[in-house]
Amino acid sequence: MAGKEHITITQIAKESNVSISTVSRVLTGNAVVSPEKRKRVEEVIRKYNFTPSALARGMVSKKTKTLGVILPDISNPYFSSMFLEIERFALEAGYTILLCNTLFGGSSHGIRNTKEEAYYFQMMIDKQVDGVMIIGGQVDLVVVEDSYKQALKQLSEQLPVVVIGKKIEDVDCIFIQPETGMGVTTALNYFYMLGHRNIAFVGGQTNVTITEIRLNAYKTALEAMGIAVDEQLISLSDYYLEDGYTAMNTLLSRKHKFSAFLAINDSVALGAQLALYDQSLRVPEDVAVISCDQFLTGEYQIPRLASINQHHDILGRLVISTLINAINGTGEPVQFSFTPELIIRESCGQPIAISSNK
Repeated sequence: MAGKEHITITQIAKESNVSISTVSRVLTGNAVVSPEKRKRVEEVIRKYNFTPSALARGMVSKKTKTLGVILPDISNPYFSSMFLEIERFALEAGYTILLCNTLFGGSSHGIRNTKEEAYYFQMMIDKQVDGVMIIGGQVDLVVVEDSYKQALKQLSEQLPVVVIGKKIEDVDCIFIQPETGMGVTTALNYFYMLGHRNIAFVGGQTNVTITEIRLNAYKTALEAMGIAVDEQLISLSDYYLEDGYTAMNTLLSRKHKFSAFLAINDSVALGAQLALYDQSLRVPEDVAVISCDQFLTGEYQIPRLASINQHHDILGRLVISTLINAINGTGEPVQFSFTPELIIRESCGQPIAISSNK
């Protein structure tokens, strides 16, 4: 008989004179086994000091209690905070997480992606995870490549898949798009109340859905306030600190007056503030700022950063619940109805004198 380091469920079943399914039921505790058979199986398990793998426990149920998470950049605070919440809730529900950091589009460290996302989709199938969550990557683009659609479709045909992003037609995943632009509207209304009429928009990347949604909300809100949209007050770049710095320098070089700006997220806001500082401009005394997406450290900056809390913690918990429900075939997809919250801090400043020239 094989030593304890090589013992398998099949060998345990043979030595116990029971079926493989009986051994699996003993290991998982999910079904009734007669006391006599249970005793025989447990004696063999103790004899070989057998510790079942997740795959072994799932031989009958076809479940490994493992979930896959695919995201583009774990160093990005948005993705890291979301992942931490997902992992916490998954562990509470008895699942472990297999994380794939694809580096789609690069990372905050300048690392470029080396594998197509389809490679990671196949990895999830090969690892026999119970379900997959996709957060960002190519699905965030306004126009998604046909090859990506096909790969995602093939993945969804074999595993339950939840995607945080816009719906892709003819792909049988559960799509959840929490971004509506409501946070941008809230921030602009607050700036308007403080007396600001020349409000810029900084950061974000073209052809990315979240940028398009927030930029459209910015333009729509300005028009509703009777303020003409000045394209020279829009400076896009990307989503990291250095992008905020670059975007703000571009904005300042245009010499168009502005007293406040919205940043696509906290990282961009902080980079933009440094660019202002290098030009001897102070926040909030000379320029006020509100971030459209709060991360974890804005409260500890100088000045403290006013931000929109998009409630990523709640989103992470609700999305993982939706995936587990899909795996178990129970319940409907969780409904998302929470509202972005403006967190007022020092960077948005005090009321200013309202200019007669809008």
